[in-house]
Amino acid sequence: MAIKNKQEKKEIAGKTWIFQHPGLEAVLDIRERAKDANGNTSDKELFKELLEHVVFVEEDGVPRRVNFEYFEEEFDSVKVFTEVMSAASKFIFR
Repeated sequence: MAIKNKQEKKEIAGKTWIFQHPGLEAVLDIRERAKDANGNTSDKELFKELLEHVVFVEEDGVPRRVNFEYFEEEFDSVKVFTEVMSAASKFIFR
């Protein structure tokens, strides 16, 4: 079975989150783009990549991309953001 476009749904904070796998080559590209000048993974850059390529929220039955501002406006804590990013990372890097 192909990895690319494989999806997983997960309920977090009363919302349905959709994680869509961008494919093996794209995951390797994401890892590279998330590294800083010293070769260390930058959480901020990794999260940007996950939001751009992997994470969607289902609203009214329609998948929608989200960004940092979505989490700031929609939730009252960093906890939900952290939980969603953790689930997305586990999904594509397992």
